[in-house]
Amino acid sequence: MTTIWTVVADGSRARVFQSNGRSRDFEEIQDLLNPLGRARDSQLRTDAQGRFAGKGEPSHSMSPRTDPAAKEHELFARWLGRFLDEARMARRFDKLRLAAAPRFLGRLRVHLGKQVRGMVMEEIPGGLCKLAAPEVRSRLARR
Repeated sequence: MTTIWTVVADGSRARVFQSNGRSRDFEEIQDLLNPLGRARDSQLRTDAQGRFAGKGEPSHSMSPRTDPAAKEHELFARWLGRFLDEARMARRFDKLRLAAAPRFLGRLRVHLGKQVRGMVMEEIPGGLCKLAAPEVRSRLARR
């Protein structure tokens, strides 16, 4: 029997559903949270902006070049990629379906290992993460 995992994710949460290919057999097996993925930029900044003063120049503040929220989403995508690779090595799934907000789907794609990428049977760009399990199943069945 083929085990299919459906990962429904955004930058702050990833839910893993498991099925064997039949529409009635669809259950949530894990709910992975990234609380910092919903934090505001001001909550993520831990230090004041850097100061630079060259010889004979007035000091000025340099603005950060990275968006703290985007960095948190990137870290979560990297962690989720490792999680899926470990699950693949443990043979917990045979095929993988990814449903994620488009920007997060792109980030996740970068962090999937070669073997995991080969197991992806479908990618669905869209935010399904906040829906109840029966609604997720219903939306996926309509595809």
